Amino acid sequence: MSYVKATFFLPLRDNDGRDLSREIAEVEDECFLEFGAWTLSGHFKGVWRMESGERKIDTSAAYMILLPEDQLGTLEDMLRRFKAQTTQEALLLEVEHNVDFRLI
Repeated sequence: MSYVKATFFLPLRDNDGRDLSREIAEVEDECFLEFGAWTLSGHFKGVWRMESGERKIDTSAAYMILLPEDQLGTLEDMLRRFKAQTTQEALLLEVEHNVDFRLI
């Protein structure tokens, strides 16, 4: 079975300043139920140019999950649901294919 390593960023606050803790907890719960695990790598700050040209600075949580490649669509759907509950223009999802990992 081929596995992928998926890294994604979830902003802690929406563009209007609203706390997204509840929405993030939903993603964490869904990831656990679907994939059995998730890893929070930490928090970081970044900047994004909105379509309007406005500069937005976010503090985001970085997550990593190892999952079978054929379940990648499930993760993408989770992230789309998260995004639909926010005013975010985009979420970053980085995918590394054919990951060799070992649980020791």
